[in-house]
Amino acid sequence: MYDTTYILLYTANLAFILTNLYGWVLKWFYRPRAYDEHFHELFPAQHSVGLLYLLQVFELPYLVQVGNDNALLYVNAFAILIFPLQMLVMCEGYFFPRIRHQHKDYWLFIPAVVVLLPLLLQAIRLISLPEGYRSWVIGIVSLIFAFYFSLSLKMALSIGRAIKHVNEATYADSDDFPTHFARIIQWVPTAICVLMAINFYADDPWVKAVRDVVFTFVNIWFCVFTLNPWRKVFTPLEEDIIEQMDQIGNVVNRLSDDRFNELSQRLEELLNKERIFTEPHITIDTLSQHLGTNGKYLSEVIHRSGYQSFYDMICQHRVRHAISLINQRPCERLHIIAEECGFSSQASMSKAFKSQGKDSPSKYKRS
Repeated sequence: MYDTTYILLYTANLAFILTNLYGWVLKWFYRPRAYDEHFHELFPAQHSVGLLYLLQVFELPYLVQVGNDNALLYVNAFAILIFPLQMLVMCEGYFFPRIRHQHKDYWLFIPAVVVLLPLLLQAIRLISLPEGYRSWVIGIVSLIFAFYFSLSLKMALSIGRAIKHVNEATYADSDDFPTHFARIIQWVPTAICVLMAINFYADDPWVKAVRDVVFTFVNIWFCVFTLNPWRKVFTPLEEDIIEQMDQIGNVVNRLSDDRFNELSQRLEELLNKERIFTEPHITIDTLSQHLGTNGKYLSEVIHRSGYQSFYDMICQHRVRHAISLINQRPCERLHIIAEECGFSSQASMSKAFKSQGKDSPSKYKRS
């Protein structure tokens, strides 16, 4: 007959594992119909998040022997090593995809796997480790975790520096840095590292149960937050920035007609003759410097010239240039044309074509 303590600990761990399995299924197999064609462009980290959820099935040895000291040590060591590392890989792949080295990601898991394997074998009673092994395990796990934690801190600081240097109102490419989401997620991996460390060093089944309950609710929230079928897809402008741009349209003659004509003429030269839009990751600030003005005045020039936004203006010129190149060089690979037009990727170019109401680049290539 199981006592109340066992039932509570078992239920907490079971709920944690089941919600992780649900998160894995949702992240890997659910596709909102409205986003099916461009799913991976809108939700680029879904498989990484799903893998993080799926890995939690390795907590099953603890579920079948809740409260066992060996199983508890294994599962807490697993949490402190694998959770922070997978979140680090996930964040690097999402926020800095151009510097991500996929092979390096796998190498980072090797120290954790080497330490966890004997603990897993002991937890499922296939081997028996010598006496005094716990102090050695705690020391080794602490060293590996310190390395992972330093990488997590480095990632958080890198995200913070990126936030300071970008503004979503200035984007010319839909794949550029997601500032709004970055502010929400920046310190989450580091916070999870701290929580997992508390759980590991406490080495107590009740602390583990509290962790399970907390993360059960976090998993549910995160699934809804990151994969919301009612999500509104904007251009890189957020709602408040859109309102600011609308206000610009209501401000008449902020620039004199002469100054507007001067800036407008120079802007057209930069776009049509110098093709400045082909510069990768061009921002409204860099374009302002070319024009010798500031972002507010340039935004007014863009708006009064008939463009919806800086993003819309750059997109229009890049798409027209891409169509021209496709017609001129029908045998050219699309990813090369995307790079020549200033897009960060072929997927970003396809997204821009769709935003401009055009057929996909591949259809232009076939016609």
